[in-house]
Amino acid sequence: MTSRTGWLWLTAFVGIGIAVGDVATGAATSLIGLLLVCPLLASTQHGWRVTAAVSGAATLLAVAIGTVEHALGQGDTQVRLLTLVVAGVYGTWCAHRSTSLQQQLEKVAVAAQRAIIQPTDFCIGGLEVSARYHSAAAQAHIGGDLYAFANTPMGLRLLIGDVRGKGLPPVHLSAAAIGHFRDAAYTMPDLLDVVRELETRLAGDLGAEDFITVVVAEVDPHHVRLVNCGHHAPLHLPATGAPALLTPPVPTTPIGLAPAPTVQEIPLAAGDRLLFYTDGLAEARDRTGSMPDLQVIGQLCTEARLDGALDTVLTALDHHTRHSATGDDIALILLQPAHDHARRAPHPREVRAFGADGATRRAAGTG
Repeated sequence: MTSRTGWLWLTAFVGIGIAVGDVATGAATSLIGLLLVCPLLASTQHGWRVTAAVSGAATLLAVAIGTVEHALGQGDTQVRLLTLVVAGVYGTWCAHRSTSLQQQLEKVAVAAQRAIIQPTDFCIGGLEVSARYHSAAAQAHIGGDLYAFANTPMGLRLLIGDVRGKGLPPVHLSAAAIGHFRDAAYTMPDLLDVVRELETRLAGDLGAEDFITVVVAEVDPHHVRLVNCGHHAPLHLPATGAPALLTPPVPTTPIGLAPAPTVQEIPLAAGDRLLFYTDGLAEARDRTGSMPDLQVIGQLCTEARLDGALDTVLTALDHHTRHSATGDDIALILLQPAHDHARRAPHPREVRAFGADGATRRAAGTG
């Protein structure tokens, strides 16, 4: 049960309680005026349509009580009914205004988030890189997924992370984290120092319960160095062999929770790829609650072009979550040594999706 549904049930119980109390105390005492609490409660959590429906139900309930008690003709009962109607209209107006304001804020947040993490494809320092930001479902809330790159004297450095929470505050923290990362990435020769600088600089922006899971990486065509602070482990996709999660040997806490990270160093061979992602991919659920198998995701990253591989993954994810009420934002980064054509390009009519059992299913296109 969602919090909004629970709130609606609470509103219903309050209305029923008032009605039962009014009938129990008899015609000498009228409690129908208290029913104005119902539309006001509804307006705090729901839109104007639900609030208007609650207001109408409360008014009908008050009329029914007045009819049973033969009090509709009394002046004080009519005043209470008028007050209830006015309260319902006011609650409906407040709910409409609140919804409109929230929609405007979400548009601002979406624009800010798109400006912060624009999709990108580039080739630099002997590496090909493709990055995408994608909403896993139409009802996905604005989240704090982020990524950033810095072409430094130490090599290409990248950041991918996820800020705890939804709405505008995570967007603010995402922008702050990206800015601090870029400053530190160009000036700190050691990767651990970059993470420590992030922790120090973000201390003033993070609240008591805020944190950011991140992976900071330093990549060249022959190896990758990783620092993982509470984030999902990147996926190593070797040209030959099974995909492997690059899980840190000693896990640590996210940024904001005093992490003590270590550096992983992994060699890259010709044809290898690395996939960095946020929880919108790792924790995407279908209608049965099943999450995708990251090994299958690795199998989907076989397109010759990186952008095509990410498109394949996102298409499969859309199929996986199509009938699910859950959804989250997704940030993806896929990279490989430049001029690597060791990958097989799937047939252009081939459609792939996550199977219910975690396996890949393929269907030939028609037409």
